[in-house]
Amino acid sequence: MSWLLRPYAERGTYRALAYLLLGLPLGIASFVIVVIGLALGLGLSVTLVGIPVLVATLLVVRSLAGFERQLAASLLEAPMPRHVPSGRESSGFWFRRLRELLTDRRTWAEMSFLLLRLPLGVADFVVAVTILALALGAFVQPILVTAGVPTEFGGWAVDTYAETLIFVPFSVFYLLTGPRLILAWASISRRIASAMLGRLETREVKRAITDVLAGTGRADAFVIHDELWLRLGQGPFLTRSRVEAALLALEATGHVNVSREGSRTQFTLA
Repeated sequence: MSWLLRPYAERGTYRALAYLLLGLPLGIASFVIVVIGLALGLGLSVTLVGIPVLVATLLVVRSLAGFERQLAASLLEAPMPRHVPSGRESSGFWFRRLRELLTDRRTWAEMSFLLLRLPLGVADFVVAVTILALALGAFVQPILVTAGVPTEFGGWAVDTYAETLIFVPFSVFYLLTGPRLILAWASISRRIASAMLGRLETREVKRAITDVLAGTGRADAFVIHDELWLRLGQGPFLTRSRVEAALLALEATGHVNVSREGSRTQFTLA
């Protein structure tokens, strides 16, 4: 019983519920913005107007994905990079900026998430509202009877207070299990958001490592990993194996020098 009732005392339960309820409006908004922007940009691509529209749409996709990333991290505690390292912004023409956005895999991952946000958001909203309705049914039915609102249960008209008692067992069951069901469903949304938005590309890990070495001058793998955790956050997107692989790749390309100091391996920028 304590395992069932514990979620009522945890803030994470209400945050997860808020995320599920926000799924429908955010899903509709994201889907409409992305589809209309791409349709206008592609439709006007035969003229010079289409290129700025496409660039603006992709930049809006980046902003919306950043908002979704922060939302999932704050409400679902999804592991997300605290900061996504980015390259130097291009100051060239629209064509060059569009090419940079289209060749970045993060753009496609973020756009896919925003397009999937509508069906996922509908599912989140329906699950949350259904659980709430079933849990509060026994409290709502007497109010409906008082207001004279007809209600049916399996073809049986519920129009007296005594008949509303049939909803009590269902409400008790979902009052006990509803928070756990909401947390279980929210964990699915958490994994989807982390898989599609909480990624760091290898080149981004390499760039972050060079930034760390530029600030520290010399460091071993443990110091670099801890510094990356402080800058980017902890999560499956940044593991020790990924950091070691990035260091080996930087060493192979000559960007990082490796030296031995006793039993420790030190790294410096070339």
